[in-house]
Amino acid sequence: MLLTVLVADPQRMAELRDGLPLPGRVLRYSSSNLPSVFESIRANQPGLIVLDAGFLNTQAGQGFVERVGQLNVPKIVMQAAVFDRGHWTMTSLTKEPAPAVATTSDRLTAGLDTRRVPRFVAQSVAQAVADGSSIQVVDLSVLGAQVISQPMLRPNQKLRVGLPDESGTLQLAASVAWSVFEKPAKAAEPHFRAGMEFNDAVREALEDYCRRHCSAGALSIRR
Repeated sequence: MLLTVLVADPQRMAELRDGLPLPGRVLRYSSSNLPSVFESIRANQPGLIVLDAGFLNTQAGQGFVERVGQLNVPKIVMQAAVFDRGHWTMTSLTKEPAPAVATTSDRLTAGLDTRRVPRFVAQSVAQAVADGSSIQVVDLSVLGAQVISQPMLRPNQKLRVGLPDESGTLQLAASVAWSVFEKPAKAAEPHFRAGMEFNDAVREALEDYCRRHCSAGALSIRR
């Protein structure tokens, strides 16, 4: 079972507990008691650490991120909890401090919208898989894809991806570039939205695949 550690200001802990659904078993800690947080991370090795964006914008928050990185805990993912349009959401955490407010469009375009090639909306890509688990392909290019997955996808995670085709399955090696945990109001279950990069993709094969399984027009690039 996934273990999640939540670190937040005491005054915002109740808001996060009620407004932000978190995966797996959750351990909640005040940002005023960081020594206990570090001991818990060492002892329990959680798969996910969620940090209140307000805390991240402080010197203590930035120092916390650096110190966690020095713990060398395997397969750990750190994300920021932000208040977005009246709702708490999670967004990928980089080495830079997370903004206190981030829009959904900003989060989802932060990865593949810095793209080098045209990207197309997937229209007839059913039963795609990543490491044996079903994924939903949102859009696709010859270099990568945006997908939705129920199993957790971690940044830098290596994957074997299978894209279904009439003549068989197109097999690709990929790595996760970014990942965001989401709980849409109309969705039955939470999921992870992720951007992945193909490592050994054959450009010609993917160009042909996009022509047959994606929209005719490329998505506009966000300036």
